[in-house]
Amino acid sequence: MWWHVCGGATVVVELLDDKKLWDQFVENSPQGTLFHKWDFLKIVEKHSGFQLLPYAIFSGNKLRCILPFFITRRLGLTLIRSPPPDAQIPYLGPAFDPSVAGLRAHKKQKIFQQVTDEVCKEIDKISPNYVSFNTVPNFIDVRTFAWKNYKVQLVFTFAIDLEKPIEQIWSGFGHTCKNGIKHFSALSPHVEQTHDISSMLGMWRERRKERGERQNLFSDRYLEDVVAAFPQRVTVHSVSIDGRVAGATACCALREDRYGLWIGGVNARKDLSTNEFLTWEIIQHAKSEGFKALEVMGAHDPPRLTSFKSKFDPVLEPYCSVDKADALLKIESFVYRKLNKKGVLDRILPRPL
Repeated sequence: MWWHVCGGATVVVELLDDKKLWDQFVENSPQGTLFHKWDFLKIVEKHSGFQLLPYAIFSGNKLRCILPFFITRRLGLTLIRSPPPDAQIPYLGPAFDPSVAGLRAHKKQKIFQQVTDEVCKEIDKISPNYVSFNTVPNFIDVRTFAWKNYKVQLVFTFAIDLEKPIEQIWSGFGHTCKNGIKHFSALSPHVEQTHDISSMLGMWRERRKERGERQNLFSDRYLEDVVAAFPQRVTVHSVSIDGRVAGATACCALREDRYGLWIGGVNARKDLSTNEFLTWEIIQHAKSEGFKALEVMGAHDPPRLTSFKSKFDPVLEPYCSVDKADALLKIESFVYRKLNKKGVLDRILPRPL
């Protein structure tokens, strides 16, 4: 723990070990998501090989901000990340007390500066080779980190406004997309929600193998633990034809008002508009459950993937990727990329970043 006095208020930073306080803060924070929940973070810690650093920043007796980092040491490097790689978490980063959002600009900036100063002091004590975090969607004021020579990049996700009438949502779909959904519907598909991840992961892994892509997930057990810990918030939506699974997607309730297409989005029937139909079913489900938005994650993916997601007329939402690497990390990363042109090292060694 350490602190300084700024404007009469003592700013204290500590590694919090209070699940109840942490989760209560997450539920109230505008930036708090399922990924910030204590049990989710501990599951990531269990399966990632990273150690959780649950930083909490207090101003006086008031908890102002949480920032969960994960730390590991690999190949002689110390890495601090939020989130860690292969967790299938697109963002994490800081979450602030809801009162911060209503402050005037100069007071809000003062709090952001205090949080940044204190977090960076702790990071400097650890002296890592690499630090990174991704903010949640629509939180882009990371200037205080940029002023400390962190690199900031904009990243994007898609969101569908579920507060619009369902007819208006449907009318925004592309013509081919709508025809594909109608054709699929005529085959009398069976849609269900389950906690069984096996069929979804099987299709997902096979598709990545076909494309020569990394199997960037800790393990099947990781997702099984997440589903067991959050059965009301994480489920698999699947669609079957004639008793055979045609497509599946793992979805999660990110917040009380926000549902997300999370992992999967794969199909076993490439001759049909399986994913279009299943996405439309998920949109209707999320709207009926009272969610205000459906997030279609990965608007920064390659055009091949984002062109599919854009069929549903979503809006772009920005967030920030913030990182800093020292000279040693940059050298090792350069060498790794040169030696890994065919992806051989990915299969036998952890990536430096």
